[in-house]
Amino acid sequence: MAPPAEGELVPVGVVSKPHGVKGEVRLHPFNADSPLWGKKQKKRLAEAFLAAPGEGPRPCVVTSARKGPKYVILTLEGVVGREAADALRGHELHIPREALPPLAEDEFYLLDLEGLALERDGERVGEVARVLEYPASVCLEVRFPDGVREIPILEPWVQGIDVEAGVIELGPWDDLPVRD
Repeated sequence: MAPPAEGELVPVGVVSKPHGVKGEVRLHPFNADSPLWGKKQKKRLAEAFLAAPGEGPRPCVVTSARKGPKYVILTLEGVVGREAADALRGHELHIPREALPPLAEDEFYLLDLEGLALERDGERVGEVARVLEYPASVCLEVRFPDGVREIPILEPWVQGIDVEAGVIELGPWDDLPVRD
């Protein structure tokens, strides 16, 4: 199984440590509440890939997955023993985008916001460099002529998001601090 083209894989979690001595690993999911970790996860994880830090993804077979309190416990084909599981620490688990759970009409994935144009009063003012998730809010990292700002995806800063049109409508952002 060859990895899909760049952009077609979505990181869904990172291996944090071994779980027990048989070779299972604990996966820190990027969205623990996702239906990806529900009862139908076997089908969604059928085509999975592991990526070591700084390396490209390579195919892996998830033979079982079950949800723990704050993590997901995975069994991966060919990973036997605690040492083999520990060697996967820091590896990201990726799945093809089409394996993600379907969205409601008014929903979007945060990864779809990266690269979108930012407009204010019909004028393009920037582009989303990346999306940052904090415990209190989700922010857009945007480079403006005077520096970088983190814009919370909340009113009054974000007035609307149209992923299909590729545009995020901004409100005033002058009250947000600038960083280098």
